[in-house]
Amino acid sequence: MRILAEEKHSKTDQLILTAPVSVGGIVMGKFLALLTIFLIPTAVVCTYPLIMKGFGSVPMGESYLAVLAFFLYGMTSIAIGLLISSLTESQVIAAVVSFLVLFLGYMMSSICNLISSTGNLLTKILGCFDLATPFNEMLNGTLNLQSVIYYITLTALALFLAVQAIQKRRYSVSVQTLSFGAY
Repeated sequence: MRILAEEKHSKTDQLILTAPVSVGGIVMGKFLALLTIFLIPTAVVCTYPLIMKGFGSVPMGESYLAVLAFFLYGMTSIAIGLLISSLTESQVIAAVVSFLVLFLGYMMSSICNLISSTGNLLTKILGCFDLATPFNEMLNGTLNLQSVIYYITLTALALFLAVQAIQKRRYSVSVQTLSFGAY
């Protein structure tokens, strides 16, 4: 959670924002760095079905589909954390808010069932923020392209909003430093 929040707090973001790289490039670089760190243990987990296959029967398709679901869920969580980190200066606040947002996303299907079991407009709107249902569908062994597209779209949206948050802050800082005085 300190990927962008700590830079704002220590004012090192001004150095990055004046670099000859676009804000989108900065956000994508940070996201890809975090994704690479997340990909290393995921690649290690990919070897487990191969090892277990030597000791018995393992459904390889379902195993690797579960790993794909875990990777997509983690990728979306990283993007949401990056977005929230771009909105605040405190890494503690970014961590707490990210945890709350991801927890609400995980519990959204239960929250929607508490509101209405038959479904209404509010539950349909809140259902768009349900992170667990596409994950559970893929864990059941069915490759649902809607789930894959959902996670990729949510990741792209979070990264786009992070870029916009940094652009807004960059613009507001540059406007505050302008002065139209005689001296």
